[in-house]
Amino acid sequence: MSIAFSLLLICIVFASGTAIQDGAAAQSLIAVFTVAALASIGLSARTADVKFASQVTRGLKLIAAIPAVWMALQILPTPIGAHSIWSYANEALGRQALGHISVDLGVTIVSLIGYLANLALILVGIFVTADRRRAELVLFVLAGATAVTAILLVFAELGLFAAGSARDADRIQGAVSALAILASLACGVRALERHESRTPQGKTVAREVVFGSVAAMAGLACGTIGLALAGSLNNALVTIFGIALFASVQTVRRLGLGAWATATLGATLVLAAAMIIAWRYDPARAVSPFLQFANTFSAESLSTVQRMMTDAGWQGTGAGTFAAMASIYQDLAGAEIRPITTVSTLAIELGWPAVFFSVAAAGLLFVLLYRGSLRRGRDSFYPALAASCTFIVVAQAFCDASLLNSCIAIMVDAIVALGLAQSISRRDGL
Repeated sequence: MSIAFSLLLICIVFASGTAIQDGAAAQSLIAVFTVAALASIGLSARTADVKFASQVTRGLKLIAAIPAVWMALQILPTPIGAHSIWSYANEALGRQALGHISVDLGVTIVSLIGYLANLALILVGIFVTADRRRAELVLFVLAGATAVTAILLVFAELGLFAAGSARDADRIQGAVSALAILASLACGVRALERHESRTPQGKTVAREVVFGSVAAMAGLACGTIGLALAGSLNNALVTIFGIALFASVQTVRRLGLGAWATATLGATLVLAAAMIIAWRYDPARAVSPFLQFANTFSAESLSTVQRMMTDAGWQGTGAGTFAAMASIYQDLAGAEIRPITTVSTLAIELGWPAVFFSVAAAGLLFVLLYRGSLRRGRDSFYPALAASCTFIVVAQAFCDASLLNSCIAIMVDAIVALGLAQSISRRDGL
């Protein structure tokens, strides 16, 4: 298990570099680390470990498999729903063959492998962070990695990196900064709980509390600076609401609120979220809801991406095929077409039903994590962190395309795994 733990930490640290330079090589290397970690777990995991992992992922395994099945169907020959590009190819080549939903089988296969690698990383994280000490180390590394990445992206925005390397810095700055803020808050709550539970002889604990508090404040400062420079009101609102969700768990625990008071607090948060959405939604704009909350983009890019969504249909054009489709519509935009939001990109590649399914699945994950944080006594900040970050990345999926970057995906994988592993006591899961 120690090998898998080390490889998980390597993946998290390596993810910081992909924030500046993401690409096939970096993604492949991370996938190799993940497969090696999973193989190590397969050789060393005990029956009790497997039972615990199955317990914390109950109800999620089938849901996680559905997107993989749909991607596999997109690359299979089909008489229904095949993209028109294959009929044109048949006419040009004088043949009669079944087409595929995907317009590029190669990139869809790569995307399927990437999705499975992300699931494998979550599984690895669940196994290795079930241990409390390892969970603490992973939290520290996540807090440090996200804070350092946020500052690196600030430097990239200031032009201290090559323009080609920093071209996506503005797209993921808000997401990285939000994760840094939430991870730092979790470290701060951990330090507070350690301070409250220390013994009179606990000088080592006292030093850890001081160090943890200082590190938490430093990470919080880095995340706040990054979020301020991101310059997006939507991302700021999402982050503030994520902080409110995290704080609500601490409020319920520390005040000992009963069921009715907790339900009232939850209803208040839901109402606040609905009011914010209504405030930011502009019904006068003839724009898809998948693009309504997008950060600043040209009108030409928005209209082009919306047309791509319409032309893609319910079945999509194949996972990972946004770039291939964008080249076809390039002349319409008059400039390079980049993903505007994560949900619009998924609607183009996987179809709009897959978007609704993904949002619903993320909602279920949020409910499980938030409920786990309320039921958990000590260490409730782990599932609370994961629940808040799940909300943030889903909400930001409607604002930007940050979740398509390997850095954000890996950080979120590790946070979700940490939250699931600590959502129940190890004794309760056995």
